Amino acid sequence: MKKLTILCLFIISINVFSQHQAKTDKILPLDPSVRTGTLANGMKYYIKHNAKPEKRAELRLAVNSGATMENDDQQGLAHFVEHMAFNGSKNFKKNELVDYLEGIGTKFGADLNAYTSFDETVYMLQIPTDKEDIYKKGFLILEDWAHNLSFDSAEVEKERGVVLEEWRLGQGAFERMSRKFWPIMFKDSRYANRFPIGKPEILKNCKQSVLRQYYYDWYRPDLQSVIVVGDVDVDATEKLIKEQFSKIPAKKDAKSLKTWNVPAQKDLRVSVTSDSESPYNILQFMYFQPAEKLKTYDDYREKLKEELFNGMITARLNELSKKEDAPFMYSGAGYYGNVRNIDAYTCFALFANGKADKALAAVVEENERVKRFGFTATEFERSKKQILSDNEQQYNERDKTESKSIVNELVQNYLTGEAVPGIENEYNYTKDLLPGITIEEVNALAKKWIREKGENGMIVLMMAEKDGNKIPTEQEARSVFEKTEANTTITAYVDNAINEPLVAKKPKGQKVIKTLDKGCGVTEWTLGNGVRVLLKPTDFKDDQIVMFGMSWGGTNLYSDKDFQSARASAEIQDQMGYGKFNNIALDKYLQGKNASLSLGVGPVSEYINGNSGKKDLETLMQLMYVTFTMPRKDSAGFNSYIQIQKGFIQNSSSDPSKVFSDSISYIMASHNYRYAPQTEISLNEINITKAYEVFKERFLDPSDFVFTFVGSFKLDSIKPIIESYLGGISATMKHETAKDLGVKAPKGNLSKTVKKGNDPRSTVQLMWTGDFEFTRKNRFEMRALANLLNIRLRENLREDKGGVYGVGISPQTEYFPKGTYKYVCGFSCAPDNVEKLIAAAKDEINEVKKNGCNEINLGKIKETLLKEREAQLKENRFWLSYISSSDTYNESLNDIDVYNDWVKALNSNELKRLTNAYFNDKEFKRFVLDPEK
Repeated sequence: MKKLTILCLFIISINVFSQHQAKTDKILPLDPSVRTGTLANGMKYYIKHNAKPEKRAELRLAVNSGATMENDDQQGLAHFVEHMAFNGSKNFKKNELVDYLEGIGTKFGADLNAYTSFDETVYMLQIPTDKEDIYKKGFLILEDWAHNLSFDSAEVEKERGVVLEEWRLGQGAFERMSRKFWPIMFKDSRYANRFPIGKPEILKNCKQSVLRQYYYDWYRPDLQSVIVVGDVDVDATEKLIKEQFSKIPAKKDAKSLKTWNVPAQKDLRVSVTSDSESPYNILQFMYFQPAEKLKTYDDYREKLKEELFNGMITARLNELSKKEDAPFMYSGAGYYGNVRNIDAYTCFALFANGKADKALAAVVEENERVKRFGFTATEFERSKKQILSDNEQQYNERDKTESKSIVNELVQNYLTGEAVPGIENEYNYTKDLLPGITIEEVNALAKKWIREKGENGMIVLMMAEKDGNKIPTEQEARSVFEKTEANTTITAYVDNAINEPLVAKKPKGQKVIKTLDKGCGVTEWTLGNGVRVLLKPTDFKDDQIVMFGMSWGGTNLYSDKDFQSARASAEIQDQMGYGKFNNIALDKYLQGKNASLSLGVGPVSEYINGNSGKKDLETLMQLMYVTFTMPRKDSAGFNSYIQIQKGFIQNSSSDPSKVFSDSISYIMASHNYRYAPQTEISLNEINITKAYEVFKERFLDPSDFVFTFVGSFKLDSIKPIIESYLGGISATMKHETAKDLGVKAPKGNLSKTVKKGNDPRSTVQLMWTGDFEFTRKNRFEMRALANLLNIRLRENLREDKGGVYGVGISPQTEYFPKGTYKYVCGFSCAPDNVEKLIAAAKDEINEVKKNGCNEINLGKIKETLLKEREAQLKENRFWLSYISSSDTYNESLNDIDVYNDWVKALNSNELKRLTNAYFNDKEFKRFVLDPEK
């Protein structure tokens, strides 16, 4: 009988095992809601209906070719071709495409864009779907991109300048250092010498025929896919795709698409580079291996194991960075894709001057600790909870997921074969597979990834050249690795977590004593302790609650002597923690919970930002409660904060961009002490006792705050939680006001040139300043005017002159102590073009001053403003900002109802008046960053 039972059990186990094997080897299905097919010419398509956002569709043309397919004389031309897609095609001459799309409310950059990488080129377009002719035209645009670009000779020469300006914009310390270690990382591989931006000499001098040849060779239907996700009719869209794209002929003389591999290197590679302009010291430690694509059920299980490992090793390194005398200021790790056919387990760290050896040794030691002892059971359980929480949130939001998120997954499915089973399937896979994964399986990944003697690995050190910063040689770095790997004294990790609730006893709290209907679906409650709460339940998301709290006060209430402590008080408190929980313990407590809170103290106010899912709303409220009632004074947390900040700023004076922006801020504050750049001297002025006192004063009295909640909650269910936690905080009913320190922008015109850096690039910032009446309508009109000027500046400085890659202008406004504004215009360019382009920018503004706006551009800005608002009205974060600012500035919520009237009332004369009012030539500030040589 016993033998029979054992035999039966053996047979059952074999059967179960074979069933498991059959299942895990099975290919994951494509999301069943996705329609896919392949046309006779080889072009593939994907279509999925998704209602978020409404009346919009995300269209993509994915081209399975990038920089690696360029010939030696074509380096940078894959990217150049991408630029030409916006400069003329069969159905859209020259700049007609951008003109047309802006006319229907599509924003260049945000809704219309493209990118080129090593292995692919992808075109991105958001198009309205509520008008059939406009929707159909979106596919005509994709078809033109696919095979009908014009390459007009004059347009090519104009765009040549734009591409060169993009190359120029990318120059700097990290680009220079990357150029040095990249060939070592990808030795004997095509990736070693195919940066997508290309070579400037080729961009300047290539024949147009060579540019066209790349397009002819690699833009063909068998290397292309059309992907559509949005508020669409799937059947009608499939018919449209077949009609539009089946007529593209297959290429008879097609070149074969090559797959580029990176040969494994047996030995550890080391690269140490340095640069005089680098603001940071960076460590990367990578172990390479062939890419593991998500295709089968077993792959999905492997992906979960990788996520568990990534979460635990990153948490350990993060914990290490927050300790006193930490070896680095910031660190993380994980197993990720590197290039198309290569993955890498990568550790990275930012470290202070003089700590290269310590940072490298610490990262190697932590990896060795995991290899030898593995992770602990408590770490493992927290990481599991985090994955389940993330997975549950995505599942809860499955019907409210943005189309952009989904379309990007389908693009990767086409390009790499990465499975897209859909969130419902992924939710079920995770629930089924995660409980069966053992800690031993996850620990085994360490031996798989972190190979002995650094086999097929690479250490990269990118260092700041500065006195006192010891830069190790490659041999010295190698020796640190070897010594640490061989260290026999490494001990197991001890997981010090607090297994107690954040709030030991739920506070009794005070009830709502007053209720007001504010309109627009907003309810105001006043609690018995004086706290005011504004609430707007919505159905825009199914599992999102966002909140904001603000109180007047800020650092202006403190003397210059205490200013540094006041300014840093909220960040310091974040490091010190609350109650029994220091920062590290609180991080562990919050793992697996969808709730977070951030705080800040500005010049005239203090604020709280938070968000959570429905299930973790009480955790969010507990975080708010301990903020006001249990701030912790902890010298280790304080010292960690100071150490991290000193590490971040010690090389900032080497960074040309940072020096430039700091100079502008200081000058525009009339050289007020409080707006000077942070230095080690100013950090030394921070006092733990004073910072702690300031924090308690700023976050003492909740009755001086107004809290706004927006999202997926019901008033009756959120009410007792708010009454308990916000109503449970003692309040003094003391209401503060902000203090005016008299800090004002300098009057009149000024010009400042900063000479810093060696790159052949100048950066320009132009400002117009003044007083204005701080009203919502005035702020709207300023944004509308900026939209007009952005169109004109782009058309002139970029499209016509080819002098910039990007140019932008935006308004900034201040409410306290009185209404002030500044318009800021910025761009980068060749040093020789600075004066010409500043003059061109001012000419465009003067043209609007003189003649206003033509009907075409007026139509563009109106349509864009209306489309933006249509989308905003379905976003929780828009309403959070709108409601809280309405209360802060004593403005009517009902302004929302007249917004469209404001848009319709815009006209040429009004825009002309606004330009003359705000662009006062007597209040013009000009700042230029030029290279030193």
